Amino acid sequence: MQDAVPAAAPTTKRIALIARSDEGITREEKMAELHRVVASPDFPATLRNRRFLSFAVERTLEEPAGGFPCVRAYDVATRIFGRSDDFSTILDPIVRIEAGKLRRDLETYYLKSGRLNPLRIELPRGAYDPIFRRQAAGADNDGVVPPASGDLVADARAELDRILASADFPATERNRRFLSYVVEKELAGLQDEVTTFALGVEVFGRGEKNFDPNKDPIVRIEAGKLRRDLETYYLKGGRANPLRISVPKGGYRPAFAYLS
Repeated sequence: MQDAVPAAAPTTKRIALIARSDEGITREEKMAELHRVVASPDFPATLRNRRFLSFAVERTLEEPAGGFPCVRAYDVATRIFGRSDDFSTILDPIVRIEAGKLRRDLETYYLKSGRLNPLRIELPRGAYDPIFRRQAAGADNDGVVPPASGDLVADARAELDRILASADFPATERNRRFLSYVVEKELAGLQDEVTTFALGVEVFGRGEKNFDPNKDPIVRIEAGKLRRDLETYYLKGGRANPLRISVPKGGYRPAFAYLS
């Protein structure tokens, strides 16, 4: 990760060369792609992280590519995140944390309307210099559409099996159990048993005697992650599936919807 030094201070530490994949892409093309991304409602980044992306792209276009990073954590922290001049990456991980969010938001955008764009912007792990790649506009790799039987219980169980078996479903093993638990309870007519306490104990291994959902937010936090993982799945391998499973906000009961 980049050194935590002021912008004007020289650094003698050698930094690994950054592999770039944007040869042949003009400045105008890059700026046009940046504007498409930050203006799109399909790009879920915060306003602050939109500024982060804009700053990173513009900085790399301003400075000559010499094999070393153009965008440093110190500059991002002080110019975008309002940190003081004594900012240290060792004491404050704000840039690393927000860069991770920005990478996920870019992935989401390019799974939605951005999949039609001529370029894509990526933020490589371990660095903050964005790279540009050409992509085949409108490419669609959907597989065979699985048939629906019309029996909701059978179709929902088949869909659950597809989700859990898919490499496009990025959930942890624990959140896969979370999904299986709530779906099976719903299909069995036992939805009243799906409570925050039951999930904490039966899925997340909290002790029955000392788990307090008001003090331990594990279920709420993991439910948010599960919702995002389901969204990712249905933007990838599950795009053509005839039935979708979701876990609406405000509760943990799953919802099932056939695609028309």
